[in-house]
Amino acid sequence: MDDLEGKKILVIQTHGTDTPTRTYSPLYYAVAAAAMEMEVMVWFTMNGTNQLKKGEAEKVCLVPGSGVTLKTMLEMAMDNEVELKVCQQSLTLWDMTPDDLIDGVGILGATSIIDLALSYDHVMYF
Repeated sequence: MDDLEGKKILVIQTHGTDTPTRTYSPLYYAVAAAAMEMEVMVWFTMNGTNQLKKGEAEKVCLVPGSGVTLKTMLEMAMDNEVELKVCQQSLTLWDMTPDDLIDGVGILGATSIIDLALSYDHVMYF
């Protein structure tokens, strides 16, 4: 296998709390890539934005009976140095402000995704 250290992976997450089973894999893969010493960013846009609202992620149980919530996965990602960014315009779609976001999430303008996609080695879209 090639040396993966230093590679950059961008994960685009468009699914939110209304489809909880679609929120797990992007975060799982992001953490796995970070464990392989890759630089990882998860970009939340469209419905993906709502999972970053304070109080929402803990309501979503991803593995029934396990205690693993969406909040668990978001915290695991941040603990593994995965950058979490949200699209500014998507905040507006959900009538959210920066104060509504969980701690540790950065905000970028919509056009940032173009530059990011061009500068990362690989892009994964969910």
